[in-house]
Amino acid sequence: MASVPVKRRLAAIMATDVVGYSRLMESDEEATLALIKALQADVIAPNIERNGGRIFKLIGDGTLSVFDSATGAVECAMAIQGELVRRESEIARMVLRIGINLADVLVDGTDMFGDGVNVASRVEAGAVPGGICITDGVYHQIAARIGGEFVEGGEKRLKNIERPVRVWNWQPRHAGTVKGEPSRIAEAAASLDQEKVLVRVGVASSALPHQQDVMGLITSGLEQFLSDRHWIDVASASTAEMGSRSHDYTVSTGVHGAGPFRLNVRFLRTSATSILWSRAFDLPADCDIDAIESVAAEIVSLVVDKVLSTASKTIAKKPEASWSAYENFLYGRMLDAKHLLPDAERFFQKATELDPALIDAHATYAIALAFRFSMEGVIERLHRAEEISRIALRLDNNHAFSHYAAALVQVSMRNYDGAESHYVKARDLAPSDVEIRADHAELLHYIGGLEKAAAEIEECFRRTKYPPVWFWTVRGIIRLQQGRPDAAVEDFENIPSKSWRTLILLAAAHAQRGDEVRRRYNEVEARSLQPRLSPELVQRTFPYRDDGALAKLLAAFEG
Repeated sequence: MASVPVKRRLAAIMATDVVGYSRLMESDEEATLALIKALQADVIAPNIERNGGRIFKLIGDGTLSVFDSATGAVECAMAIQGELVRRESEIARMVLRIGINLADVLVDGTDMFGDGVNVASRVEAGAVPGGICITDGVYHQIAARIGGEFVEGGEKRLKNIERPVRVWNWQPRHAGTVKGEPSRIAEAAASLDQEKVLVRVGVASSALPHQQDVMGLITSGLEQFLSDRHWIDVASASTAEMGSRSHDYTVSTGVHGAGPFRLNVRFLRTSATSILWSRAFDLPADCDIDAIESVAAEIVSLVVDKVLSTASKTIAKKPEASWSAYENFLYGRMLDAKHLLPDAERFFQKATELDPALIDAHATYAIALAFRFSMEGVIERLHRAEEISRIALRLDNNHAFSHYAAALVQVSMRNYDGAESHYVKARDLAPSDVEIRADHAELLHYIGGLEKAAAEIEECFRRTKYPPVWFWTVRGIIRLQQGRPDAAVEDFENIPSKSWRTLILLAAAHAQRGDEVRRRYNEVEARSLQPRLSPELVQRTFPYRDDGALAKLLAAFEG
């Protein structure tokens, strides 16, 4: 049977999401699932049908639906929110955010894809609990009839969406108190998962006219690079957030100087006066986009390190048994950043158990399991990693880190074409994420593309002022395969805490250099860390396509 061709159509996409889903699941998983099913069947689906739409995807606690008209989508959203306010049943415990976007989308059978769908999901996240957030295109379609119900929200930068998007907001009129008790919407707003990291980006002082373009590019670069960190929310420094956030930071930039000027950057807790760090960066008068991006990347590296350190210290002060899903994820991410991925695995696993819809946790859990396989060679770990990565992709097929996790798993499974496909999608979704590029370089080296692999990892080093330690491993293993053992040894020696894999790579590099003493020393040290070490384990966990490339690694073993 011939496949149905992919088509394009103009459509209004509506995204819904339950506020405080993680908290509700943690308190009563079975009851919450039952309420969400009832909400979708009794409130959401009937209103969508009545207003000429259809649901094309269910995502855990959320829905994605399509309408032929923007008016139908907005009237549906208002009807849903109004009905939830009026209801007195258990379903009224559920509080929704709704986002709507009008765009040209790809139609594949009954499913919809493209930036238009992604934007609807992103603006939904910006709606107030119980409210609706629509894009400018939707507003102009409905302005004559019901536009007065909406308040302009300004231009927003949405995660993984290059262009800023102007939005409009709606809140229910009757969200007040009843019998002296807080409304369900106010209660939901107060109980939002407050742990997620928010980084605000702002300019502390006015730039001179000739500096304004550069400052705009610096700010844009900071926002983009921070947004590519899938676990960080980014906002302008002037953005007003509902309630307080326990992990809320501000990057403040300012310039002075008439010629080549100095960029002064401060990083601080938004709610405190203390500055976490302050540094100056000198920019040349004729600096090009590469120089600007390099400075922005260096600033983001410093921000990420300090955020993980500071936020994790705050989390660690609480009893671990009380940590939310996001806190477990964030703490695991801190351990991962310290090159302690095996220790991070249990925190990622716990996060997925507390919140089955937390995509970031599933992606990082899959990565941790794949790494565990590479250290132990136990195939069940790899199968579990593939299972978890599939869950992450089902939750959001346009999530860069989920494709990154899937690519890592597929490399270990020697599905090179599948891995390449996921890497391409991950890079398209997060083009400035150097970690994705570095791992792509490792894949290229496994399949024999050494020239491209070397160029890719060098670009990663160029873009990262403070590279993760595993970047040295990737560059070292590429240089080993290029027949550059001295350079490979230099890279491997830059790794402060060496696993058996690093030591066996060192042994192979010394074998290539003809240094039997050091080869033997590193082999013995590797065996002390992995008693089951053997050529078979190396062959199983280093997925080379070519036997000749593998032979260079097996030279680490005597005889």
